[in-house]
Amino acid sequence: MTTTKPQSGLRLTVEEFMELDDTDDRRKMELDDGVLYIMPRPRIVHNYAQGEFFGYLRDYRRRQDGPGIEVYTDVIVALSLDRRRLYAPDVTIILPGNPCVVGERMVEGAPDIVIEVLSSDRNRDLVRKRQVYAEAGIPHYWLCDLRQDTLTLLELRDGGYLESATLTADDTLTTPLLPGFTIPLADIFRHPHRPPHAGE
Repeated sequence: MTTTKPQSGLRLTVEEFMELDDTDDRRKMELDDGVLYIMPRPRIVHNYAQGEFFGYLRDYRRRQDGPGIEVYTDVIVALSLDRRRLYAPDVTIILPGNPCVVGERMVEGAPDIVIEVLSSDRNRDLVRKRQVYAEAGIPHYWLCDLRQDTLTLLELRDGGYLESATLTADDTLTTPLLPGFTIPLADIFRHPHRPPHAGE
């Protein structure tokens, strides 16, 4: 196992990156074209929103009969092993029939939906991840903005993402990808127990 102290900017192989998974102090890390990126620690409100999306999806999965969706938080997704692109979306959703390979330590391939809660490094979510997720062929990219209390749904078309909807706390999230799935977004954006979000 490597003894190199993890720091953003290190150039690593896939194997070296995966070794770091158990040696760091649980900060979220990604490998971007072979370069290590360590994300700032998320604010509590970020974890809250991530957990709410996951909870709704987990409950939806439990109601399904037979093969259903797979849903994960912060799992390593190998978008390209050759290009050494290993990302960790806030929420990863894999629909039945997707050829992704779910292994012991990572998912290999393009999931059907990824959700990112915008962090303090907003440019990474809005620009870099939008580019990389499109290049990887992920059909749907959802962006939760806790400053604006919006959820923007992006759909991959002709190699790039187009905005299909921007939802607010007054809206309910539904999608034909997940029949019967609903989230009244007021339950996330206006919940009385939502943590403070100044600076998020």
